[in-house]
Amino acid sequence: MRRVYNLPPGWPVPPAGWKPDPEWQPDPEWSPPPGWRLWVDVPDTALIGADAVAVDVPDEEAASSRRSGRWRVVGWAGAAVLTFFVGLGIGGGQSDPAVAEAEASASASAAAAVAAADDARAELASEQEALAEAQATLKSDEAALADDQQGLKKRTDAVAKQEKKLRTREDKVETAAAKVDSRESDVAEREAAVEQAEAAALVGGGASGGGSDGGSGGGAAYYENCDAARAAGAAPVYRGDPGYASHLDRDGDGVGCE
Repeated sequence: MRRVYNLPPGWPVPPAGWKPDPEWQPDPEWSPPPGWRLWVDVPDTALIGADAVAVDVPDEEAASSRRSGRWRVVGWAGAAVLTFFVGLGIGGGQSDPAVAEAEASASASAAAAVAAADDARAELASEQEALAEAQATLKSDEAALADDQQGLKKRTDAVAKQEKKLRTREDKVETAAAKVDSRESDVAEREAAVEQAEAAALVGGGASGGGSDGGSGGGAAYYENCDAARAAGAAPVYRGDPGYASHLDRDGDGVGCE
């Protein structure tokens, strides 16, 4: 005797070449019709259809104590001809109405499974196409981002170079300004020294002249500016007169405080 799988109506159709292991049990949620036999014993000489499953399996009482498994319809996609025709497996002289009913149920289940597999394939193809488009978009976005980053780096390097040049120029300007300040200070010191020297010379000359004139010149005189000379009533002051100095005679014509 051989044992042939008897597919209940509405159950998923197994894939080609499916061989249940000794521990296999159908999903409890599938619930075969009351009194339905999942396995039918047939003579060893009986003809078995190409899509039928005929294997040596444990009896139902031993198999019920083992762990249950679950088929996935997507895993059987493309099983358009994977129908278990029990009638073909039992054929050759038997006309049991239950066998005919099983054959009809198996055919309906196979058609439903094929339709479900086709839908699953179409959905999978659509998802694969959407995934390919998403991957292409992502690749394009990554390339654009890389270009933007490269352009940003170039602009950042250019700005850094300009900032370095600007700092160099600022340093040069500060150095030049410091030199100018130092030179102005030197000039101011020299002018002050010249004025002091001229004042000392005038004071010394006035004192000498006063001694030679016997005091007729009224003694030495020095005017810090023309206001002082006018206040003393000495303006204008002529070259050779007491109190005359070059800082009072800006145009050098010999007459100060004109």
